[in-house]
Amino acid sequence: MRFLPSLRTKATGPSETKSWDLTGASLGGMLAQLRSPRSSWTIERAVAEGMERVIWVFKSVNAIGGHSSDLRLQRVRHLPGGDKEILDDDALTYLLNQGQANELEKGTQLTKRLSAQVSLSPRGAFVELTFSRRGEIVGADLLPPGRTRPVPGRNGKLLSHYETVSPDGRIVAIPPEKVRWFRDPHPLDPFRAISPMEAAGLSVDLDFLARLYNTTFLRNDGRPGGVIGIDGEVEDAEIRRIENAFGKGAHEAGKITVLEGDLSYIDLGAKPRDLAYKDLSKITKDEILAAFGTPESIIGNASGRTFANAEQEADNFWRITMPPHLKILTSGWDYNPTDDVVYEFDLSGVEVLQRSEAARRAEAREEFKEGLITHNEYRARAGYPEWKMPHARAAYIGQSRTPIPTQPEDAVALGLAPVDGSGVPAAGGDPTAAATAAGAGGAVAGEQPEVPAGEELAQSSGAQAAIARLQALLDDEAGASSSSVPPNEEDIEEEEAPAEEDDSDEEEDKVVRPVGTRERKSGQVLPIVAARQEAETVFAEVLGQLGTRLVGRTVARLKSPKLRKGSRHFTAEYAMDTRVGADPLNVGRIVPADAWRAEAEQAIGPAVDQVAAAVVALTATGDGLESKTVIGRSVPEVGQVSAEVTAWAASAFEALAGHARSLVAGLDADGVDMPQIIAAVRGLDVKAWAERLAVQGATAVVNGAAGAVAEQAMPGAVVVRRWRVGDGPGEPHQGVEGQVQADGDPFVVGGAEVRWPGDVLGPVQEGAGCRCWVSHALIPA
Repeated sequence: MRFLPSLRTKATGPSETKSWDLTGASLGGMLAQLRSPRSSWTIERAVAEGMERVIWVFKSVNAIGGHSSDLRLQRVRHLPGGDKEILDDDALTYLLNQGQANELEKGTQLTKRLSAQVSLSPRGAFVELTFSRRGEIVGADLLPPGRTRPVPGRNGKLLSHYETVSPDGRIVAIPPEKVRWFRDPHPLDPFRAISPMEAAGLSVDLDFLARLYNTTFLRNDGRPGGVIGIDGEVEDAEIRRIENAFGKGAHEAGKITVLEGDLSYIDLGAKPRDLAYKDLSKITKDEILAAFGTPESIIGNASGRTFANAEQEADNFWRITMPPHLKILTSGWDYNPTDDVVYEFDLSGVEVLQRSEAARRAEAREEFKEGLITHNEYRARAGYPEWKMPHARAAYIGQSRTPIPTQPEDAVALGLAPVDGSGVPAAGGDPTAAATAAGAGGAVAGEQPEVPAGEELAQSSGAQAAIARLQALLDDEAGASSSSVPPNEEDIEEEEAPAEEDDSDEEEDKVVRPVGTRERKSGQVLPIVAARQEAETVFAEVLGQLGTRLVGRTVARLKSPKLRKGSRHFTAEYAMDTRVGADPLNVGRIVPADAWRAEAEQAIGPAVDQVAAAVVALTATGDGLESKTVIGRSVPEVGQVSAEVTAWAASAFEALAGHARSLVAGLDADGVDMPQIIAAVRGLDVKAWAERLAVQGATAVVNGAAGAVAEQAMPGAVVVRRWRVGDGPGEPHQGVEGQVQADGDPFVVGGAEVRWPGDVLGPVQEGAGCRCWVSHALIPA
């Protein structure tokens, strides 16, 4: 890969020598440019007279380019239904995100220069690509925009090729397939672009000339603080002596000299000629920043603004200024616009945009609580995969939590309609009819409506329906070998009624139990196992996003001058800056552990409640769940399980904050510079930590909630629990498979007692990495 390959090769087109007039700083050049609108703000003049000497142009271009280069470019395929698929094997995204674009610059540096040229060049920016023999992009070079132009074609063809001029004056033709053109299109000329500099040009000139005027005035000012008048005639030599007594320059301004003789004094210090500069400077600043769409708080000055105003300015910047600019940068890379694969910037790390996403998710949660949307509709809005189960497709109305099926076949699965031989609701095609009947008169979900006389429909009580649904949820395939079943459970399984007898009372006395292997005959994973897998995915995403946000906030606090004050990390603004000291960093303010715990509870609590509610919807009858005592033992309700897991996860984030505190304090004490401290904080592998935390959290919620529901499925029944080993990588509990305990008795795992797999109140080593689950058998009283 070579830098500017076309300029290094022999010219393929006609060669000629041209002299380029780059003397725009001269008065004659400025007047000539003002008379020619098309060349009034060339890229060379925009850089020399705008970006390099007017602070507001520099900060605007630098802020927009810096934010653009911080974002990762990704290639995305848009799928039907609004989903996206990120293509990781794209050569261009690797080149621009972490590769070497050319001999002189990284991909991020090229992106920043490209953004600046788009903002300043009236022709746009041109990138020449270098391809390998296999046709993959291996290099990218920015062509000089002031010496590059598109050449119109003939016979109705808009573009023939691109033309650039080498430093020695040769014209080099470049095929169009090797060049990408980035520009904000001109409304009239398709071969030109438009830049903010053309609109803000007069303000840029005015700002510079106003500063230059004041600088020159102070440099040449020789006025005394007043005028000395002498009565009578004075010789020339005496006048020169008096004049020489007054020095020139800023260090002599305002100085009064005392002379002998009859004198009179006139004060000139009250003439406020320069007071208009303040208003002029503010007007030009506002006009330049408005042209570039960059609020002053974005370029580093939020003084005079409330927090709300500063946040609104950041929101405007990312919603008004940056999207069109980023669209120019991404659309320029698209070499196949008819394809459904496009380039996009990853905006998931932009905190301003995530706040609005969080607000939309919060609104969706409120709609779900009111029964306006289903579980799956909320998950679609939040970006989660949908759950393939009837309960997730149902809407739950009001505090009664009565499920309203949205599909006819779901009414049976929800226990709201009797089943005929075809497996569909026996009555009508309205999926909500059974739910309406179930909710009438205070009936709970799961109870069947009365059957009209003459119809022979097999119905069961609410308790029997609950047992049937629990059986369908937790049962394994029948016929498993009895070698893995402990003796006390084998005794239970052998209690069967004689085959020739068909007594309903004896059938009710049988043990309702799950037996056998982990999969159904259809090969599908059990719903309780699928629920745990879904919960792990949800928790990993929520915990990972929260951890990333908190680490990013810590980095921002480390960069804050306010929190560096008094330490060696404060950047002095002048020679004797008392804000620089030897104090250690205030890690308590940089990493507030209490705030981390509180924010973790607010973020994790709804996710835990949602998973617990989904487990309840899978197993419960739908009526209220209350803590009951079975065989003299108290079992925590579902809400208590959710509270335990939420508090456990919040404590984990508090511990993570303590680790971050120790890291920052240790590096600060060792004399490490701030950039290295920031790099160490950014290097915290929060994502992997969140995934490990999500494994135990999901296991604990699902098993705890399922156990609480099983204890109330049949009042007074004896609940027998069996430990089932999960299928996750490195599962630590292979030797516990099949252990059976009665309700309330803890499992013995690794010499320790735990209530259920993933128990957050149990030993840490037994909960970490556990993906086991518990099946429940009910023995009617």
